[in-house]
Amino acid sequence: IRKLTRTEFFEVFMHTRSAAEKARIIDRLSHSVVHTHLQGICLESINGDELTMKLPYRKELVGNLETGATHGGALTVLLDHTLGTACICCDQIEAAITPTLDLRIDHLSVAPADKDIFAVARIYKVTRRILFAEGFAYCESRDRPIAKATGSWVLMPELRLSELLLSTEASVQQ
Repeated sequence: IRKLTRTEFFEVFMHTRSAAEKARIIDRLSHSVVHTHLQGICLESINGDELTMKLPYRKELVGNLETGATHGGALTVLLDHTLGTACICCDQIEAAITPTLDLRIDHLSVAPADKDIFAVARIYKVTRRILFAEGFAYCESRDRPIAKATGSWVLMPELRLSELLLSTEASVQQ
């Protein structure tokens, strides 16, 4: 038995997708998850295995009318969706359904009024069935996060993401 070269190993076991391909998958996924679509959460950038998504400031998402601060629930949705979606940017797995198993969010400060919120995430460990992600949310500077999050997502390779997106598109067209 011959050993695989590093290149052969990655071709066989890794599922490298271009940033453009990842962006297409994320865009389709974001439109099929109703609560993220309604909040306007969208892809901001993909930089290698790091994903950044944006929650545009909207008055209907304000949780404190006196300060204009975005509701903590909207921030939770943004972080949950961003960390979960980071699985698509992980080249160690094929794009698959990854429901949230556990999510911890430390709220460090309040998002200022009239500011978009950005969430950054990456997968830091992959096991046979679990993906571990970490990330943070910020408004004005990555150096001043308003929240930090860690969590785990269940890898469900038997449920192909591509098939789900196709069936979602078909049901929307009907």
